[in-house]
Amino acid sequence: MSNPFESESPSAAPDHLTHARARLRACVHCGFCNATCPTYTLSGDEREGPRGRLYLMNNVLAGTAQGADLTPLDHCLSCRSCETTCPAGVPYTEILDIVREHTQELRPWHERIRDRALATALGARRPLAAVLRMARRARRLAPPAWKRRIIPAEAGLVWPVARHARRVALLQGCVQPALLPTLDIKAAIILDHLGISACAIGPHCCGALPYHLHAHEQGRADAQEVLALYAAGAYDGLVSTATGCTAFLKDYPRLLATPDAPGQGPGAAVREIAELIDPAVLPPLPPSARRRIAWHAPCSLQHALKGAARVEAILKALGHTLVPVAEAALCCGSAGPYSLRHPRWGRALGRRKWKALTAQAPELIVTANVGCLQHLAGQGNIPVRHWIDLVYAALTNPDTDAHGLGSRADQAPPSPVP
Repeated sequence: MSNPFESESPSAAPDHLTHARARLRACVHCGFCNATCPTYTLSGDEREGPRGRLYLMNNVLAGTAQGADLTPLDHCLSCRSCETTCPAGVPYTEILDIVREHTQELRPWHERIRDRALATALGARRPLAAVLRMARRARRLAPPAWKRRIIPAEAGLVWPVARHARRVALLQGCVQPALLPTLDIKAAIILDHLGISACAIGPHCCGALPYHLHAHEQGRADAQEVLALYAAGAYDGLVSTATGCTAFLKDYPRLLATPDAPGQGPGAAVREIAELIDPAVLPPLPPSARRRIAWHAPCSLQHALKGAARVEAILKALGHTLVPVAEAALCCGSAGPYSLRHPRWGRALGRRKWKALTAQAPELIVTANVGCLQHLAGQGNIPVRHWIDLVYAALTNPDTDAHGLGSRADQAPPSPVP
């Protein structure tokens, strides 16, 4: 099959391809990005680093990549660590998205079938939820690694009635409600306690899942439906408890080619949920409930949303101690569906991240994204929790043992503060 770019001259190329070429020229080939690239760090292969991929993308855009191996583009986790490192401000992810979309037909047929099957399986919310309900019932029989990844659902939690003047839409996504069914309720209870009503919209995929599985048009269609759900209510913002979803929501203007005016549009409406929580109003925990925590900031939070420090401030305000973690900028290997598409890379990065997180013997590992949580939970026997679990426990039952928070199947949930 021919390269879709080979017959196009720069002057005849669509606007977005011309835009990608122009953005790619910002790269000065310094190689700083390789130092924080997960795949380059593991392999030492120039082709598996951002600089090598940018060379390849440049050849694709110039129509000179006939017969080139495009698998390094597929191996990229889209973690955006290279963008944080890059001194020239190259919008690597933006360029990669354009090139991936326009080389879709060049990918091997078996990879396209695999991605389509994953998008269908993970996007089927009700069947996925039913499977996980059965898994929770059989949890005691599961091998230890799987038992740690099957988080028991807590009974008795009720979504608070909207009663505050400030109202935000909380998007219930596709995979997270099945994996962590009470997390959104806990977030709504926290916001209610702080004078904000969280109104559930969905469950509905934000579009990230199909988009990252190369179903770009489906991803955009899902995004348009989320915007329609948001527009149907009078909300002061749009939030999600999954940082991967929040980062994708923030990207709507670029993905839908509708750049925001200052302070307006879908991108301006999106808030990272930690932005709504003032650490100064959180009650410090009694010493007996404070823990030594290894904080894992998901790539979507630290590189895309630049919000890792906000969650750190919240955890410290509760009285927890955050232990130092080496290679904190390096991806854990989850990266949405990446660990299912490339399990060898995912496992290697997961082991490396676990070693870094546990080096200081923490009592608890805390993260902000359901994919990271599930990926890390199978690595060892230190509990892995979402930071919202800890804030919820502090507001509703300050004496909760955070070391076992949410991990005891027979533990009754604390009663929310009215």
